[in-house]
Amino acid sequence: MKYVVIDLEMNPIAAVHTAEREICKLEVIEIGAVLLDEKYQEIGSFVTLVKPRLNSRIERKYEKLTGIKTEMTESAPYFEDALDMFFSWCNNIPDEIQIIQWSENDFAQFSKEIQMKKIPLSTQNQKYMTTSWLDFQAEYGHTLGLEHNISLKDAVMYAGEDFCGRQHDALADARNTADLFSIVRDETKCQKALQHVIEALKPKNNFSIGELFDFSAFSLSA
Repeated sequence: MKYVVIDLEMNPIAAVHTAEREICKLEVIEIGAVLLDEKYQEIGSFVTLVKPRLNSRIERKYEKLTGIKTEMTESAPYFEDALDMFFSWCNNIPDEIQIIQWSENDFAQFSKEIQMKKIPLSTQNQKYMTTSWLDFQAEYGHTLGLEHNISLKDAVMYAGEDFCGRQHDALADARNTADLFSIVRDETKCQKALQHVIEALKPKNNFSIGELFDFSAFSLSA
């Protein structure tokens, strides 16, 4: 079993496309993924920018967030071609794979955008949309006993790690998610990196975790 850890960056669909926005309000503008082996070591990666079809520009807020400018996507493939590139990369992995996402949003975005743009999938590619993607954000939260979802940056901080690369860069986010995944899935690493957090977050006297801690101020040394 190999693991593909994926991350997507998006841009809003222009308001003029009202029918499309009823199905999906965003378009993918970057796909990033890393491939992990059975020991959770990185052995490959995939990244591509994606040219939006339903907005002539990257909105300023999303340009600032992702670092992706409109001109950077001009020669990039449209979503249907980028999707095929990603699935072809997956198909070249000589083993069964599990797709890992930080939250449920990436699978939902793929599903909605495929539906909205009426993109036909081959039988070979369809399998990636009919098998479940692991929501690692939920698994991580369960491991720590968290009551609410937290950001990837905070999750990295809780593990005593530094976030590597730029936040909201698809490949960097995928790589940081993969690093966390390797920690949680390795019992020894998990005990070393997260046990002190798990112990600190255990509810006491039936109070909720939210009553005991202000997560925005919570910090750990590496």
